[in-house]
Amino acid sequence: MSTLETPNEVGTEKDEVASDSEVTTVPMSRAQLVFVFGAFMLVFLLISLDQTIISTALPTIASHFQAVSNLSWIASAYFLPQAGLMLFFGRILSISSPKIICLAVIAIFEIGSLFCAVAPSVNFLIFGRAFAGVGASGLGISCMYIVAKITTLRQRPVFMGLFGAVYSVSSIVGPLIGGTLSDHVSWRWCFYINLPIGGAAFVAVALSLPQISIRNCGQSAWEAWRRLDWIGVFLSIAVVTLFLLPVQWGGNERPWSDPVVIVLLVLSAITLAIFIAWEYRKGLEALLPLDMFMRRNMLGVCLHSFFCDMCFMIASYYLPFLYQLRGHSATKSGIDIIPFMIAGILASVLSGICISKLGYAWPFLFFGPLAGAVASGLMFSLNMNSSFARMAGYQILMGAGLGVALQTSLVVAQAEFSKDETRLSQATSMATFMKVLGYAVGLASGGGIFASRVRDELNGTPGLDPEFLREALSNIKFIFTLAPELQAIVLGAYVRAVVSVFLLSVATATISSIGCFLISRKKIDTYGDSK
Repeated sequence: MSTLETPNEVGTEKDEVASDSEVTTVPMSRAQLVFVFGAFMLVFLLISLDQTIISTALPTIASHFQAVSNLSWIASAYFLPQAGLMLFFGRILSISSPKIICLAVIAIFEIGSLFCAVAPSVNFLIFGRAFAGVGASGLGISCMYIVAKITTLRQRPVFMGLFGAVYSVSSIVGPLIGGTLSDHVSWRWCFYINLPIGGAAFVAVALSLPQISIRNCGQSAWEAWRRLDWIGVFLSIAVVTLFLLPVQWGGNERPWSDPVVIVLLVLSAITLAIFIAWEYRKGLEALLPLDMFMRRNMLGVCLHSFFCDMCFMIASYYLPFLYQLRGHSATKSGIDIIPFMIAGILASVLSGICISKLGYAWPFLFFGPLAGAVASGLMFSLNMNSSFARMAGYQILMGAGLGVALQTSLVVAQAEFSKDETRLSQATSMATFMKVLGYAVGLASGGGIFASRVRDELNGTPGLDPEFLREALSNIKFIFTLAPELQAIVLGAYVRAVVSVFLLSVATATISSIGCFLISRKKIDTYGDSK
């Protein structure tokens, strides 16, 4: 079977299995497929942009509303529902029309973005971010699940590679766009920009995507919703919230020894134990059936996704930092890391094509993060005098290594459950959830290491006081207002703090590669045939 044949050529509505992959269940013409996938690319652009575009706009927003103390909630309000509801959306995609769910979550995201754009107060802005986060939670999962239903297993790596390329681009350009809009237009346009993009995606999906049949085992839609594991939904949201809040606060807004941080972490562990016990009791009707994790491939995917995305987010966040410490603006530092972005894009697309043609995913999953670990180790050797060519070379190695692996784990998860319609959506949501969790933990733990190292480096330095540290940690430009002698000391400390964060990347990328030993080395067409 060639790589790029359309589902119209290979698809059927029966549950027959082709010789090299499962047959698509939704026949579509090539034009329909291209149109729908273009819409999904816009959706992925929306999700990933909204995660990063706000970062450089936050100081302006805080000044506008005079609400510096609410800064963390503007980010958390979006992220908590996005992570907390992923398992829920993964489950309902198997009992309701995926097309209707996709259109509904696009609409929810757009309404939330509009709320943010017109927000008269910081509290309303936080509400809008939470509303958009609900939509974002369902957007990515519904798109990836639908792609699994309208493409063959051999086609899928190409599409996932393109998703990875969009994700890589938006993760880098998001802060640049946010900073530019905030400085030259208005911070509100960070949210207005979502409206035409989301509107175009909504129309494209509505007009081009056919209805996708679902099987409810003879149950009516009402009965399927009634039997949904609602207690499991509540517990999963509670676990995510109780865990992510202290992870985001620890080492940043509050010390790790703070009673609030400790209590929330303890409660998250207790709630997780209750959730696991409840899911075990529910068996096949659970929100997340635990027997999925009896599959080694699924365990490997979860481990790989979590740690690989940790490494990626550390790199995409702290690489610009190195250039800003050399006096480059936020815009210029974004241009400086173009090698990282281009390498990631090319690697993501090319690896997808290779997996599609050859059928093997394991080498990319293993050697990609390994290259990321080597690049992270090389980053640790950088200092204020390192050449830009040397830094660019390390970026390329990092981008290429992580680019081949980021979306490949999703291909494995979907291949493992390609013959089980219910588990297919749940596997997609679980793999995506682990990626988002890795993103959050990576950003939080990297921030904690950075802040702690800066304090250790500068404590006791003559002419510096705690107030200075608080200001400098939140505003790099403040460093360049210091006297030259003091500025050199502080910049050196900051560079050492930034490169020390890359030691965490070495560890996370290495663990991600090790996780691949749980994943089968066979062709992806054979996944799911045995546990």
